[in-house]
Amino acid sequence: MAKAKKGKRKTSTKKAKPARAGRAAGKAKKAAPSTGSAAAAAANKRIATLEAENRRLREELTELRARIAERPAPAPAPGAGQAALEL
Repeated sequence: MAKAKKGKRKTSTKKAKPARAGRAAGKAKKAAPSTGSAAAAAANKRIATLEAENRRLREELTELRARIAERPAPAPAPGAGQAALEL
């Protein structure tokens, strides 16, 4: 006696859950980054401050390099070059 074929059935009777149903329920959303004009103004102000400080430091560096160039070359200390020759 041959077995009778059974009809095709679904493998699962459970309904599929929505993709984010369980995860999003208990968590609060993160605050969105500020994109308003206040944030842009603060960023522009910070950039202007940094550029002004950069200019000031470059001018100071130029001044210090000029001072070094004005100084005469230091004279070697007496006997400094001969210390390695003496035994």
